[in-house]
Amino acid sequence: MLLVPVLLGVSIVVFVALHLAPGDPAEVLLGALATPTEVASLRHQLGLDQPWPVQYLKWISQVLQGNLGTSITLHESVRSLVGARLLSTLILTIPAFLLATVCGMAAGIASARWRGSPFAAIVNVGAFTLVSMPVYWLGLILVIVFSLRLGILPSGGMYPAGGEESLGSLLPHLIMPCLALAAAPAAIIAQVTRSAVIDELGQEYVRTARAKGVGLWRSLLAHATRNALVPIVTTLGLEINYIIGGDVLVETIFSWPGIGQMLVQAVFSRDYPIVLGSTLALAIIFVLVNLVIDGLYGYLDPRITVRS
Repeated sequence: MLLVPVLLGVSIVVFVALHLAPGDPAEVLLGALATPTEVASLRHQLGLDQPWPVQYLKWISQVLQGNLGTSITLHESVRSLVGARLLSTLILTIPAFLLATVCGMAAGIASARWRGSPFAAIVNVGAFTLVSMPVYWLGLILVIVFSLRLGILPSGGMYPAGGEESLGSLLPHLIMPCLALAAAPAAIIAQVTRSAVIDELGQEYVRTARAKGVGLWRSLLAHATRNALVPIVTTLGLEINYIIGGDVLVETIFSWPGIGQMLVQAVFSRDYPIVLGSTLALAIIFVLVNLVIDGLYGYLDPRITVRS
């Protein structure tokens, strides 16, 4: 039920922020040599001379009809642009999320199993190190090391220039941006998993299972980890949002043709329809992710459904 007001609030905030920011789309399009008359004429043509509330109501009425408008700079349908770029973004974010989840949970469970060991200390130090690295800084370091120094991975793009668009040509371009996006989320997931599993290992039901002859790994995975999934899933939901947000920077660094790169370019060119359409699409993903996470709570722990 909160989906509609949340999306409405996001659209209002972004719309107002765009109009408060310095710069004028008409001046950007016409250039510095344009006369005031030409600028005023283009502003009228684009509807930018109308009051903000009128512009917003006109835009939101189009959105309700499935029309996100037309790009000011590209003169193409925003819906088709966002759809194409969103697909490229998902090609990057989904593998990054899966990598962060698998590596983070595996490291967290192993660290809980051998807590107090040198391995657990290495995992903790590595997790704190990765969390401390800004995603754009890590992306630049990866480019310097693997592209400029070693020359084993392409520095940017989704496919080779003029090459075939296939899975084989995609994978080398996917490695570095995927690693940059997954590093910090994997570290956070590892820390949360370790803490949650250690808490569960100290519960009486685990000690009872061990006393009845249940193996260590079975009690760890089938009992402790399963009952620790609620905080872990909560963290996964937050990290999905982090990955989508960090994707804007990563796509810019690696020239990945996704919605993040398009959004940055649209902000600089004051292309209001693209900014609003891209932001709305990302906001829908954020809200749907949180909706799925809320739905999983009742499945993972039936007591939550009973209490509600």
